[in-house]
Amino acid sequence: MPATTKFMPQGKLLSVVLTLASLLGLAGCNPLKGFNLGSCSTNCLNVPPTSEFLYATSINHILTFTIDQSSGALSAPQVAAGPNQSIGMVASMNGQLYVSDFLNDAVDGYSINATSGALTAIPSSPFSLGGSPPGAGGLSAFAESGTYLYATDMNAGTVAGFLYNSSNGILTPVPGSPFPAGDSPVQAVQAAPQASSPQFLYVSNLNDPVGGISAYAINQQNGAPSPIQGSPFPTGAPGSYPGPSAMVVSYGNNFLYVALAGTANANNRITAFSINPTTGSLTELPQSPFTTGNDPLQMAYVPYTANAQGFLYTANVLDGTISAFTADDTTGVLMPVNGSPYTSGASVWGLTQTLTSSGSLFLYAADPEAETITAYTIDANTGALTPLQGSPFAAGAAPMLLTITTQ
Repeated sequence: MPATTKFMPQGKLLSVVLTLASLLGLAGCNPLKGFNLGSCSTNCLNVPPTSEFLYATSINHILTFTIDQSSGALSAPQVAAGPNQSIGMVASMNGQLYVSDFLNDAVDGYSINATSGALTAIPSSPFSLGGSPPGAGGLSAFAESGTYLYATDMNAGTVAGFLYNSSNGILTPVPGSPFPAGDSPVQAVQAAPQASSPQFLYVSNLNDPVGGISAYAINQQNGAPSPIQGSPFPTGAPGSYPGPSAMVVSYGNNFLYVALAGTANANNRITAFSINPTTGSLTELPQSPFTTGNDPLQMAYVPYTANAQGFLYTANVLDGTISAFTADDTTGVLMPVNGSPYTSGASVWGLTQTLTSSGSLFLYAADPEAETITAYTIDANTGALTPLQGSPFAAGAAPMLLTITTQ
């Protein structure tokens, strides 16, 4: 895709810029959180003993792949109807999948068949964001409580909050929803740095001139987000339009990583913040920012590995590479992995990762140009990537966003 469809002029995102709805996404819920390969044998890992599925959005469809727990190989895909364009996809831990519907300004919800991975629409789905179509953007992965789901509305400049019913998957708007955000809010993440601390919500405002991150404290009684003092927190200099897009939080929720692609000029970096566990305020790390490849629109984070450190990966859309970093969970500092960046097929888009019941770590990257998904083994000590035997795997369509769920 030419760069002219990526670097947008300042100002409101227009509904006619439909290519952006396919450009941006958020990796789904994190099945690795809390697993320590260094202190526990494979038999004691609390990982799924049965089925694990990878989901990919495509134009008007959702693709379902079964993951082989030993080899990481993907099955031939099942195909289900889905949104024409989506900017967010997350899975719950209770057998539901949620996909944003950009054109209809809604969230589509699906129940997952535990045996086959097949999708069935949840009653009352789709769930409206409360604005005027189009505009639905990214979805926040569920926090530890799994109580609330948040969706950005890019054209309305708001974020919608939903109470999540874990038994049937139905989403109910929280009181006061939608809530004001910044200019073109594109992605959202939740964080809870300590068990006793509040839960926080962060929203990346793509077209904000300083790349502001809107920060909120979540009312755990009703899910309503309240702005944190000092919000929005800048990711660039005034007028630089750094273009914050994908975000991930570290293991322990101590650090927030923001991919900066730039909407006026290329940025090609990650800004890292420490999260105040009491107030939720953000402070940029002294070593930040960290350099990536060209156009880091997607990120995936492996939170706990053999060396008790995280691994962070960016999908660099305009040069078709994956940048790999170790992420120190004490300092938040990112260090490039030896061999990074890695070439990834004809193109690269969505990223997601998993730890299977065999104790192996795998990374998956969407390749929409080749209509395949490229798979890698992740070295649990270094974070280095090795292409999986049999990869890339045919998708039968152009995969965009990726997420993984276990049953």
